[in-house]
Amino acid sequence: MSMNFKTYSDLWIKAVNDKETKGLSDALSDDFVWCNDRFNWVANKQETIDWCSGTNLLGFDFAMYYENEEVMVGIHTATEPDVAESSVMFIAKMKGGQVISHHYIREYDR
Repeated sequence: MSMNFKTYSDLWIKAVNDKETKGLSDALSDDFVWCNDRFNWVANKQETIDWCSGTNLLGFDFAMYYENEEVMVGIHTATEPDVAESSVMFIAKMKGGQVISHHYIREYDR
């Protein structure tokens, strides 16, 4: 599978919104990490897939800021029941056609 921003964001939408995680799991490297440095939080590949399966968060309105064969930078909106709408910015790093890391920061409207 050729990895680009559109493919990657579509896989996240399917995994999080529709609970179809196989495509995202295949796109992530075995040593994948999903992290938020601000909160010193890290999840491995399986923890990420498990989170996608269990969350009630919805992601939408993905927009790309930059991409090449090594990195994708983008934003999207996230909503959860009884939680204010938020904006998420992320940097996903790639190697060998798979995503090796996804660093994000999430901010709520103020």
